[in-house]
Amino acid sequence: MDENNQIISIKSKKYNYLFDTSTILYFQTLYEHSGASIFEALKECNDVNFFVITDVLSELLQGNKGLTPLHLKIFFDHILNSECSMDPNWKENRFLVMENNEVKYIVLNKISPIDYAQVLICQNHKELILVTNDKKMLKSAAQVIKDRRVLGIPALLDKLIFLYPNNQRLKILKETGDNIFIKKHAFGNISEKKFNEIYKK
Repeated sequence: MDENNQIISIKSKKYNYLFDTSTILYFQTLYEHSGASIFEALKECNDVNFFVITDVLSELLQGNKGLTPLHLKIFFDHILNSECSMDPNWKENRFLVMENNEVKYIVLNKISPIDYAQVLICQNHKELILVTNDKKMLKSAAQVIKDRRVLGIPALLDKLIFLYPNNQRLKILKETGDNIFIKKHAFGNISEKKFNEIYKK
């Protein structure tokens, strides 16, 4: 945890997104269809950084996920270490939360050890905003990570375009995603008025 604290203190910006496996695969699909890279787009967003945990990179390198060792250079300056250890075959549905200054646990959707590790790291580091395309993870994480620090990909792109309206790569990614996938925000469709209220900070 101390090592992650040091990395985040050095590299964090105003908005710090933790990308899970489903997010990286989603953006890889958008890149294949549009030629626009989220990683190149984020280089143009001065107040934004992204992170991934080591377990996600290991998962992406397995099987036919499409990530090769050559792709790892994209992530070198954005890697955080997992802060929990679980049996890789075990799925967890108990989450620790703080209520009335007491630590309690609540039972939610079962998620994988890697997903659980990402929820935990966002609980431990309030600078991080979790981004996922996994519905079960979205529902569980949204209940235990405070201050609306959980987003689906359409909501992430909407926010980035709101912050950087002239970023053409972001617009291409958003348009491509809307054409390929179902148009849904992390918490359902958000009206423009409500969206402005959420992101006016």
